[in-house]
Amino acid sequence: MKTVNYYTLALGLLGAAKLILDAFGMNLITDESANAIANGVAALLSVIGVYTNHQKEQ
Repeated sequence: MKTVNYYTLALGLLGAAKLILDAFGMNLITDESANAIANGVAALLSVIGVYTNHQKEQ
């Protein structure tokens, strides 16, 4: 039986949420250089989250 791997799913969703909030003007990080780094990490997590298999063997 396969179960959901919530760790990989949560990382992908958190990255996507950060990018979506920034797109709507809700900047959580006010420092521009730190925000740029956070956006890069969030984009990477979002892409990894899309391609990762979120099921694990039990």
